[in-house]
Amino acid sequence: MKERKNAKKASGQKKPIIHKGNVWKIAVTLIVIAFAVYFVYTIVSQQVTINQKSKEIETLQSKVDAAEEESKRLEQEIESLNDPEYLERIAREKLGLVRPNERVFIDSNKSEDNGSN
Repeated sequence: MKERKNAKKASGQKKPIIHKGNVWKIAVTLIVIAFAVYFVYTIVSQQVTINQKSKEIETLQSKVDAAEEESKRLEQEIESLNDPEYLERIAREKLGLVRPNERVFIDSNKSEDNGSN
C-alpha cells in the first residue's frame, strides 16, 4: 500500500481536498457579502428617495407660504371694504366717481392725452 501512495505522489497527481467546513465557510461568506451589498444598495436608494422627497417638500412649502401671504392680503382687503374712506378712494380712483356738487379739475400737464411726460 505504501507503494501506491508513493506512486501517486511520484506521478504528480493530487486529489483536491475539499472539506465540508471549507464549503460552509465559503457559503456563509458569500451570503454575508450578498447581504452587505443588498443592504448598501437599499440604504443608497432610500437616501436618494429621501433627497427627492425633501426637495418636493421645500417646493410645496414655498407654495404654501405664497398662498398664505395671498390669503392674508385678501383678508386685509376684505377688512378694508368696511372702511368708508377706502371705499371712497376706490370709487374715485378706479371708477371716476365724484360726490354730488363736487367739481373735479384735471391737470393737463399730467394728462397722457397731451403727449408730455
